[in-house]
Formats: sequence, structure tokens, C-alpha cells
Amino acid sequence: MENISEFLYGKDYSDKLDKFNKAIDQIHAEYEGEFDTSGYFTMQTHNQKGEVKLDFDQDKNIPAELKENVLKALKEIWK
Repeated sequence: MENISEFLYGKDYSDKLDKFNKAIDQIHAEYEGEFDTSGYFTMQTHNQKGEVKLDFDQDKNIPAELKENVLKALKEIWK
């Protein structure tokens, strides 16, 4: 199967996820410090509610600017 997210959540979600991942890549490219996307946050998808939520790891010292940029990208894509 080519795109599991499209199969599970639909094309709209899959397209938005692709856009979000590209936005995260851009943030990463512009950010000067450490940026571990797999360790800084987890994404939760709620199909029935049509919601996507990010939970940041409270045990990591994530710079406020980085957190704000990631949240901004999420809100712009999943309006």
C-alpha cells in the first residue's frame, strides 16, 4: 500500500499531513539548535472529531520559539 495515512484517514488528512511534514522540515532547516521532531512531540489524530493535536514532551526543554513555530504550522494547516 502506497500511502497508509490516506487509506486510514482519507485524502484530505493525508494531504494536510504531507504539508505539515514539509513545514516541519522547513522549520528544521531554519532552526539553528537541536531539533528532534520524533522526540519533541507526538501527533494524535481523532477521526470522529476531525481533530489533530500535538502533545509536546514535558520532560524536554523545548525552546519557546521552536514550539510556537510548530504550533503555528499545525494551526495553519489544520484550521
